[in-house]
Amino acid sequence: MLIDLTWTIEEHWRYGKFHREKIQSFENGNLWQVTGFYLGSHWFSHMDFPRHIGIQYPDSNEFPLDYYNGNASVLNLTKKSVENYGFTSEDLERACKGRDKLEKILLLRSDWGLECSHMEKEFWTKAPYLTDDAIDWLRHRGDINAIAFDFPQDYSIRLLIERPVGPEEQKTHSLLLKNNILLIEYLSNFNLIPLDTCEFFCLPLKLDHIDGCPVRAVAKV
Repeated sequence: MLIDLTWTIEEHWRYGKFHREKIQSFENGNLWQVTGFYLGSHWFSHMDFPRHIGIQYPDSNEFPLDYYNGNASVLNLTKKSVENYGFTSEDLERACKGRDKLEKILLLRSDWGLECSHMEKEFWTKAPYLTDDAIDWLRHRGDINAIAFDFPQDYSIRLLIERPVGPEEQKTHSLLLKNNILLIEYLSNFNLIPLDTCEFFCLPLKLDHIDGCPVRAVAKV
């Protein structure tokens, strides 16, 4: 069974420049219907390559598909409420309890989207996030290729609504991407994965030398 982990690409206040248009349409007498899209590389469900944070870091061409596709470990970080909660290294350790090993891909499950719709600003302004020590825990493991999130993982992401925020303020970006740990952001439905491991597939468009790209992400269980 495949579980869709991807947000629908639709009109959204955060991605106000997104639009779709009919390049050809039956209404206009064309023989085919053809739709065009305007879509940023870091909008909706998407993945980040290290080039996102600096020209000196590798882009999409440096990472084969099997680097960020394959067996994944689901780390259940859920609580009664995760609103404004900072996940710590202790939370990560607790989620790993009883496992012999972790896979090279981690899915960090908070179920924040069940508490707050991603269509609302509060999805960002009241979101859970990773604390500095949790980020260090992930960075120093040395065996992680990619991490997928169902919540905005840096506290400072909420500040983007008010002002520009650079990579140094978003430490999952500045610390993990620099170490070639890819970030797969704004996924959902981790709660539908029945086991603590799954096959994870995350496919960006084959754009040459890209910094990031919207993805269709699924879990096979």
